Amino acid sequence: MFIKEIELKNFRNHKNTFVKFSPGTNILLGANAQGKTNLLEAIYLTAIGRGWRASKDKEMITFGEGSSTIITKTQKRFGTLEINIKLNEKSKKSISINKLPISKVGELMGNVNCVFFSPNELRMIKDAPADRRRFLDIDISQIDKAYFYALLRYEKILSQRNAFLKNISTEDDIRSLEIWDKQLIDVGAFIIEKRISFINKLSPLIVIAHNKLTNSQENITFSYVCVCIGNKEKVINISTNIIDTLKFQLNNARENDIRLKTTTIGPHRDDIKIEINGNDVRRFGSQGQQRTASLSIKLAELKLFELETGETPILLLDDVFSELDETRQTSLLNYIQSVHSIITTTELPKTCFPDNYNIIRLPLYSQQTHQKRH
Repeated sequence: MFIKEIELKNFRNHKNTFVKFSPGTNILLGANAQGKTNLLEAIYLTAIGRGWRASKDKEMITFGEGSSTIITKTQKRFGTLEINIKLNEKSKKSISINKLPISKVGELMGNVNCVFFSPNELRMIKDAPADRRRFLDIDISQIDKAYFYALLRYEKILSQRNAFLKNISTEDDIRSLEIWDKQLIDVGAFIIEKRISFINKLSPLIVIAHNKLTNSQENITFSYVCVCIGNKEKVINISTNIIDTLKFQLNNARENDIRLKTTTIGPHRDDIKIEINGNDVRRFGSQGQQRTASLSIKLAELKLFELETGETPILLLDDVFSELDETRQTSLLNYIQSVHSIITTTELPKTCFPDNYNIIRLPLYSQQTHQKRH
């Protein structure tokens, strides 16, 4: 699949922008603060249903305006897909697919798949487990809508269980906690199993991508760490009976949960372990190793999406060249030459581009009239 065109009205610093893309490699070239990253965020929004930087939709609306519109046309195997998203400062966003309104964001997931990388993606390597879980949840949700809805249900159950824990005062209350436990175990086990299955498929692809970027100089491993087995450093696999294990550990943690008034066991506490040459890259990896590991994961996502859906997703790379030396720039461009990619940069790297690249220079104001609807 590839993005054929995008039209933005009052989206961040884009008052009225129209851009056409080529099926191959597209380079968004321009100085800082010209709207390159904002274009990527708009594409990401049409795929995921939310911006990757904004906590609230209204933050993406141009300052002083009441609404914003994003229209993308994507070429897929079976035709063109048009997604129209309208953001409103005073109401929920509205979304239509091929001019048919949808009522839930879950209906958007999977229509346009994308893989996004920016220097900020190092959070997945360096920061809290929540950032690594978020990576898993976004990826699996694009492939499996049942997983997306299970996440929503789990978050609701978890919130209700935590609220119940804050108000427990009698033995009857404690016995009633089993009602929430049963629901949490059923949905939580489903989420854990899906995550483990996803990682088992992704891990060998990460190794392949990492070998390409590092010329096989480093060994990378990628595994799931599940707190429900009682050891945060223990890796769990799909052969484990997740439901029984989760039930056992949740029961053992009950007194602690009541004391802390929060749920300490479940997929909301799990993590991913990433090692290079046997060392935890988060604690012992260099900045360069962390960047390359993060990019290897993103490139592996491309292949897994293709294997799972039959179509290669859109690759969005924000300021990636500044993070890589010339050798790894060349390795990256060679790796993605058959992928529809949109890459932002302030200057063109010295390395050679593939034959099918397209340069789009920003600011786009002079191009809007020339490109629009011709």
